[in-house]
Amino acid sequence: MVYNGDEVSALVVDFGSYTTRAGYAGEDCPRVVTPSFYGYIDTPEGESSTTNGNANAAAEGEDVVMENGGEGANGTSGKTTRKYFVGDDGVGVWRKGMEVDNFMQDGIVYDAEPASRLLNHILHDRLGVNPEEHPLMITEPAWNTTKAREQLTQMVFEGEKMPALYFGSAGVLSAFAAGKPTALVLDVGYTHSSVVPIVDGYALRAGTMRQPLGSELLISQFHSHFIKPSSTRDFPLSLASRHLISKRDPQLNPGTKANPVLRDDRMSGTTASWKKWSENGVIENWKEATTEIVNYKGFDFNTSKDLPQVLYEFPDGYHQYFGEERYRFTEMLFDPKNYFNQSVEPPANLRGISNTDHSHSLKDLVSLSQLVHDSIMACDVDVRASLLQNIVVVGNTSLTRGLIERLDVELAALMPSQKIKIHSPTIPFERKYASWVGGSVLASLGTFHQLWVTKDEYEEHGINIVHQRCK
Repeated sequence: MVYNGDEVSALVVDFGSYTTRAGYAGEDCPRVVTPSFYGYIDTPEGESSTTNGNANAAAEGEDVVMENGGEGANGTSGKTTRKYFVGDDGVGVWRKGMEVDNFMQDGIVYDAEPASRLLNHILHDRLGVNPEEHPLMITEPAWNTTKAREQLTQMVFEGEKMPALYFGSAGVLSAFAAGKPTALVLDVGYTHSSVVPIVDGYALRAGTMRQPLGSELLISQFHSHFIKPSSTRDFPLSLASRHLISKRDPQLNPGTKANPVLRDDRMSGTTASWKKWSENGVIENWKEATTEIVNYKGFDFNTSKDLPQVLYEFPDGYHQYFGEERYRFTEMLFDPKNYFNQSVEPPANLRGISNTDHSHSLKDLVSLSQLVHDSIMACDVDVRASLLQNIVVVGNTSLTRGLIERLDVELAALMPSQKIKIHSPTIPFERKYASWVGGSVLASLGTFHQLWVTKDEYEEHGINIVHQRCK
């Protein structure tokens, strides 16, 4: 069978650090946007989980588990059975004793088992397709590992029995989504920021740079700030999510401490990892709604009291006019040396990135403008001008108000003699899901069919044919 764009509806899956996107090639936006976080409960073998088993989950008002985790794992007290909860009804539904984790690390799928559960859930439950009839394009970062690619290939061909597969470089696809075969793609995402130079549709490894500076690091700094008294309030915030609140007092004045009635029946069964995930979700919503970046001069404590304030209400009922703090922490994106508080313990998964020619560790973070500058300087002199005139900014954190304008100002100061042009989609979902949109464009082209790696080719040549075809 020829997998021509006109004859077959290919699927595109974009595994991200915060959400995973999936849908049909040729469409404008993904049909499915679901968390990359997953829940799991380990129960000793022979015992049944009475809180959320398939039999009584619906009766208790909980969502029925999508799929049972039959994998045996050796725990401290003998064998245990792990039950996975994936998708929107995975971590988003409170379950007694449920732990939360993420199968992504540094933009790479590092835990294949929950990733395969999520892929199965997307294909069968959300898209409702027969996987054996649809080829699949998967996006991958420019620094993807051979092991991760092999695990995904096995997941697709051996697990889901899909007929064809292709790995598309996320940077290249983001450039295609912007209609540019040559571009410098700055992706400011959840766990990291990366810059990938694209020339004639190919990513240049020499100029690829990344660092763990993104929403997750910002959220950890906000979390430390909110759980302690500050100059504008003399009490810590609870950061309780709606799942744990039974009743709240709606008659509060701005700045008054909230005393919500929490659900006692859930507090004892809430794990530390689920509590941390839910608190981070509360902060993420606050961050998206209120934070801005000072456009031109940079943040200044002397004038911070004059900055505009925004009223925001937390799920527990606490609301306040936020001013200085909604600018101060995001300044870290452009001045990490002064605004990244290293005394706050960063998320564990961000500590694994080390200092190399192509990456910065947490202790050596640089501004986004400096990251772009370093990437440009690592490229050949002949392509620098065309890259600077085609800077594409994508990623959810890039939606922070004022970021594009500030980046333009700082790049002009760093490279005053160069002509710089920044392209950034104005529609939010095109910026958030740029690599998915690019994959949708590419996989729907009639001429793309020659690039698919078919299941027969994989069975005949092994994993090497994937590495050869998907460069």
